[in-house]
Formats: sequence, structure tokens, C-alpha cells
Amino acid sequence: MTQLRQAEVVLPVAECGPDGPVSALGAIGAVPWPRRTARPRDPRPVPAVVLENDRLIATVLIGRGGRLHSLWHRLEHRPVPFSVSAFRPASGGPVFAAPVGEDTLRVWEWDTARDLPYQIDFVLSDGEALRVDTKIRDPRGHTEWDEQTPGDLISVGSGWGALELTRLGVRLPGSPFTALGPEQRPWLELLRGNMAATDPELPPGRSLVSGPWRAMLETAPENWLTAYHLGVARWQARENEAAIAAWQRSIELAVSPWALRNLAVAEFGCGHVREAAELLTAAAWSTPTVPDLSVEAVDLLLAAGQADEAATLLRRVPG
Repeated sequence: MTQLRQAEVVLPVAECGPDGPVSALGAIGAVPWPRRTARPRDPRPVPAVVLENDRLIATVLIGRGGRLHSLWHRLEHRPVPFSVSAFRPASGGPVFAAPVGEDTLRVWEWDTARDLPYQIDFVLSDGEALRVDTKIRDPRGHTEWDEQTPGDLISVGSGWGALELTRLGVRLPGSPFTALGPEQRPWLELLRGNMAATDPELPPGRSLVSGPWRAMLETAPENWLTAYHLGVARWQARENEAAIAAWQRSIELAVSPWALRNLAVAEFGCGHVREAAELLTAAAWSTPTVPDLSVEAVDLLLAAGQADEAATLLRRVPG
């Protein structure tokens, strides 16, 4: 008989990421900086759900995008090799999760990179196989998500799905996308015509890059925040020169470390290591509370042959 229980898995977790306190550092994708300074990765508990029967134990990380973490054969005392699904959710944070029936764990989230909701069922019936069913739905014209009614939520994800359904003016029965959170508040304001500028020293939050949100950013009253997000949307569309122009305009309106950092990424991509190091160093000195910027700047300063400047900056990074 299949059992489902909540658990925690201790994993090394880096501070920066799409859902972390310095989410802007991942706003325009992974950057191949020269890596010379070790990144601190402290072991931390990550919420998980364990599905098990008399043969298999499957662990799903509901605190990290609903990813399958491990599959263990109880009788043979060994890990079971598995291949990941062709669909890899972009979400790296908590997801919605609930049991369905007696042998299924269902997770949902809204993938903001693809602008689509997804649902994954982990099914562990009697036997020696774990089935993973993935469904991706376009909410435009779809009225039902799934016929099976899930149980009570055991994990709550983000409010991005609720925001998208608000924008579309539709409901998605059978899904948990109902509640908006503080991360969605600026975008809800934009939906009403205006995204107010925040303190430029505070992280700008996640950027939404789909066509409808970009169109709203293009026509909204201009401030450093709208220009910053517009630059990210253009960068994702591979309109690099237009993205750079938006970030430069953002800095003209109010200097922020986030736009400086993104300009550094653009300079580095063009092979301008020294210019990238200067921009990233300026960003790091302006925000002493974000050590990841300093660590990145140290790497670039070393690559640019500026060891003294790198040593000075490194002294402010917590040990």
C-alpha cells in the first residue's frame, strides 16, 4: 500500500536564485563569469514529500520546483536510476502540492519563462515503477484542468498563476492558482496602468517577459523600475542593444545596482572584461547587503588583472 508523508532533505543551497532574496542576480540568465572565488553553499533543509510502497521510496522536492530528487529500491538497498522528464520546470521555489487518491502526489506551478501552467503527477502504485505524468495547459479556452479532485494542499506555491489568470480574465477550475502575493503587487499595478517606482537599492523582483507584459511596460509611465524590467524582456527576446538602452535609461532615472549588474553582463558578453568589472564593482559598492554582487565583482576584477581592487572588495564579503 502506498504511503505519502512530508519530509525535509538537507541540500547545499546557494543564496542567489530566481526566488531568493537577490532574485535580480538571475534575472537575465546564468552568466559564465570567470569563477575564482568559492561560493558559499550552506546545507539547508528543503521541503519534500516522500511516496513509498513496499518496494520503492520516491522523494520529490516540493520546495525546489517539484523535482524528483531520488528513487530508492527498498528490497535491494540501492538507488534506482531515472531520467528526468523532457519538460523541466523553470520554477526553483516552492510549488503547490496535494495528494490525489491513495497513490499520487500532484504538483502545480505557473512557469513564467514559458507563460504556461504545468501539472505533474507522481504515481506510485503497487509494483516497482514510479510513473510521472506531466501536463501543460494553455488556459485560453480550457475550462477544466483535471477530473480528479485533489486533497488539501500540503505546499503552497507562488501567486504568478493567479496574476496571469487575472490578466486573462479567466478561471482554471481544478488548479490552485487563486491567491496573489506581495511579489505580484507591482505587476497588478501595471495591469491597472502604472507600476510605481520602488527604492532602487531594493531588489526589483522577478521580471515578466511575455509579449503582453512587455507591451504594458512599453506604454506605462516611465521610471527606473519599468525601464529595468523592459530591458530584461528585451534581453530575453535577444534584442540586446534595445535591452542595453533600457538599462541605461533606468540608470538615468535612478541608479540601481541591478541595472548596473545587467549592463556588466552585456559588456562581458561582448568580451569587455574590464568594463564589466567596473560596472559590477560599482554595483557591489552600492549594495553592501548583497554579498553575491561583491563575489561576482571580485571574479571579474581578478580576470581583469586588478588584484588589489579585488582584495579590497573581498574584505567586505562575509566569511
